[in-house]
Amino acid sequence: DIVDLLSINLLGVVPDDEFIITQTNKGEPAVINKKAPSGKAYLEIARRILGENIDVTIPGRDEGFFTKIKGIFRKK
Repeated sequence: DIVDLLSINLLGVVPDDEFIITQTNKGEPAVINKKAPSGKAYLEIARRILGENIDVTIPGRDEGFFTKIKGIFRKK
């Protein structure tokens, strides 16, 4: 695990989603869409930097069976 290797606290993980690609191509901030996974992640990182105690979620790590099934159907 990279966090253990570097001996640092993890501020957050920004998932690679379609929205972040389109926003950066337009030159717009990724946090504009607060519902997009990347936008949420950046806002949570900012809140952690400001001192809020928010749990870090690592995308894909805590997904249950039904969440994965819903994700499969959502992508179609």
